[in-house]
Amino acid sequence: KVIMDLGTCIRILSDQEKVLSHILTSSNDKTFGLNSEEKAKIMQWVQYSFKIQDKKTPIDRYAEEVNSFLKNRTFMAGNSLTIADCAIGVALHQFLGSLKITPEIQWDLCNLVRWFSLVQSSESWTNPRIEFFRKPVYC
Repeated sequence: KVIMDLGTCIRILSDQEKVLSHILTSSNDKTFGLNSEEKAKIMQWVQYSFKIQDKKTPIDRYAEEVNSFLKNRTFMAGNSLTIADCAIGVALHQFLGSLKITPEIQWDLCNLVRWFSLVQSSESWTNPRIEFFRKPVYC
């Protein structure tokens, strides 16, 4: 079981060079990728999270892209929570929290909602939790 210390992740994510360097140099740590392919995917998602936070593009476009990506996946990279999930979760947290979630929105973003619910259920998630409709919405 890998416990992701999201506080540490958030501090690391504040410095793009630092997080990318850490991904490259870490070994045998599921949080930062177990092999070069997984590390590359994690790096791409971390860089994507920085684009989201730049706010140069409407964030709903990013939410739709992540929703589409997660259609057949549980995690952003690999088979467990990684820094990629942390980075995207933190980047989209404010957007999801500001939405007035209706059943229609939850349906439109069902993969993102499913994934985000999983990420925020991590015992080390420190951001305020976002409540979604309790009745499951299946895509």
